[in-house]
Amino acid sequence: MALEGSLRDFDLFSLFNMIKIQGKNGTLVLSQGQEFVKVFFENGEIVGCDSNQVRMEDRLGTMLVRLGRLTGEELLGMVQVQRQTLKRMGTLLLDSGKVTAADLQDALFSQATAILHRTFRWVEGDYRFDSFLPADLDREHFVPIPVDTVLMEAARIQDEWPEVERRLPGLDTALGKSPRAQALHLDIDREVSSVLDGKGQVHGSSGLTHEQEMVLSYFDHPQSPREIIQISRYEELDTCKAIADLLEAGLLEPKSNDGSVKISRPWVEGHPDLAPEAWEPSPLLWPLVVLGFAVPLALYVPHARGSMNLGLASLQPVDVQVTAEGPTRLRHEWVLRMAAPKDGGAALAKRLGSPLDGKNSIPDLASLPDPMAPAPAKAPEPPPRPKR
Repeated sequence: MALEGSLRDFDLFSLFNMIKIQGKNGTLVLSQGQEFVKVFFENGEIVGCDSNQVRMEDRLGTMLVRLGRLTGEELLGMVQVQRQTLKRMGTLLLDSGKVTAADLQDALFSQATAILHRTFRWVEGDYRFDSFLPADLDREHFVPIPVDTVLMEAARIQDEWPEVERRLPGLDTALGKSPRAQALHLDIDREVSSVLDGKGQVHGSSGLTHEQEMVLSYFDHPQSPREIIQISRYEELDTCKAIADLLEAGLLEPKSNDGSVKISRPWVEGHPDLAPEAWEPSPLLWPLVVLGFAVPLALYVPHARGSMNLGLASLQPVDVQVTAEGPTRLRHEWVLRMAAPKDGGAALAKRLGSPLDGKNSIPDLASLPDPMAPAPAKAPEPPPRPKR
């Protein structure tokens, strides 16, 4: 029996904890409006996660780009191969040797946790749990995720997200580097330079964490936090927290983004090379539809027995008269006699289009004596005359 209800009555933390404690196997379907999230459990652990509205930045190939395991150009090439072969992206990437099995495991883990952490921020919705697991789960590359790991991170996000959101001017506000940030030499740039120049150690520090430097390097032109989230290799909360810290440190400031400067990133949502191909009907579609209606009508002869369109021919009056015989005829005669006792139903049968062949063989019951009427009293017999 399926377990279902509303998230207002039974929150996600209690639901996941119950599934973990009872060690259940099955599929948990969470819905909010038009979005559906499926979480697959085996022995109380998460063995898969999927959504019908997985955002571009959460897709497998895009996640590998965000993690630095794949370039945007390589992803575009694999997308074209996938459209031709219809194989899974993970299988193509492994066969091509562009990523390792460990890279694929990391990407699947990051994709699943990103979907789950966003789902835990739902304030309403419905849930349904069925003891059914699909057979096509990627058990080879998806490492089971303990429920406690997801719950702890989700609790942290719920606690910190309101404060981080308050510190940001808005997820769609364009931000850019301040003059101070443009003059700042980042450690990540120095490390790369030292490797190229053959130098040993790098002295000095920007005073920023590696995560903050990485997020600051994304602002090569004015962008909104939402756009940075799509390309950041960090979680949504950690990326927004780093942006808020950079704003407070005076390294980022609101900018006016007129759209004149754009950098093409294949993993950004809405990129034309990653968008599904639009379907257009063939020019022959409508002529074939008209032909499909015209040919049966042209071959249809209303009353001919050799008509090819038996469906339409069945709508016409039959040209064969069926004569009832035996028990069927006897039943018809009984019905006609009961409906019209006087003439045996001859006039009624004629009006119905099936006249009687001769006289109705069923007698008029009204002319027969009533078997239920009491018998007339017999007159008393005269006494016998005495013999002489």
